Amino acid sequence: MADAKPMLQPLRVASGWKLEVNGLYELDPSPETLDWFYGSILFSAVHRQLGYELYVRWEPEGDPAGCFLLHRYFIKFGPAGGEVLEAYLIDEQRIKSRKRLVERLEEHMLQTTWM
Repeated sequence: MADAKPMLQPLRVASGWKLEVNGLYELDPSPETLDWFYGSILFSAVHRQLGYELYVRWEPEGDPAGCFLLHRYFIKFGPAGGEVLEAYLIDEQRIKSRKRLVERLEEHMLQTTWM
């Protein structure tokens, strides 16, 4: 594992989005940096008003030849806004490049409709 904790990946977050988990760092996966890509979730952001979630993990976990897995979900919240009533996977994108992942996240956060 790297000696010093890396910097978080800069990301332009559009209005209305709330980051739930942010474990994206300014690191590209390699055998030396792979410890920073472990965990079930690297990134999760929710837009409650639109009912969208962006979810990122690294697959296969522990494999430097793997890729980022970006899931987009449609979520139906209860009347109070906290309870999830339904969730549907819209799509799954396999992305090798951290730079391309950031571009896709920023693009999705700017869209008001995914369907």
